[in-house]
Amino acid sequence: MMLFRVSEVESFRQFREDDEAELSVFLDWLRNDNPSQAMRAGTAFHDVLEHVQPGELASAEAQGFKFIIEVDVELALPAIREVRASRQYGGVTVTGKLDVLDGLRVEDHKTTGRFDPDRYLSGYQWRLYLSIFRAQFFRWNVFEMREVEPMTYLVHKFHTLEQCRYPELERDCERLVAELEAFARIHMPEREHHVLDAAA
Repeated sequence: MMLFRVSEVESFRQFREDDEAELSVFLDWLRNDNPSQAMRAGTAFHDVLEHVQPGELASAEAQGFKFIIEVDVELALPAIREVRASRQYGGVTVTGKLDVLDGLRVEDHKTTGRFDPDRYLSGYQWRLYLSIFRAQFFRWNVFEMREVEPMTYLVHKFHTLEQCRYPELERDCERLVAELEAFARIHMPEREHHVLDAAA
């Protein structure tokens, strides 16, 4: 049995569709998973959102980062619950962690330097989350931010983006995961019986 995070499945899709991507670089990322500073800043901002109360969000610090917030983000602050789950697709278990599960809708907070809705809509993260959590609707809460001083980020724009389940979603997820499984058996045989943190 192989185990992959949702983020790894999506990264495989991006790698496969990028004609200039290098196999060695992608495999090194999968094996080592060394986050960039931007990724670590995003993780820290998630920590801020998990603990803040509505009306408090003007500036905050977490995990060595400072955030200056210039947008009204109350819409992105429901009763946040980090929810973990997994689903098996053939010989692969895919695991994910959501920020919010609200009935049939799941939500995920994202940080980015530039908002590109097509990048989110064309990806498979939302598809896999809807599949794993048996949900119908997916919402992104996207925060644009930029580094203004070392380890200090200005959060200056906020966007929401939504997508919904479609009839072929399960088949599409199964197909992509099967392709990742075949790829991993050739290039990463050590992933067999590999245990990962359940975070996506």
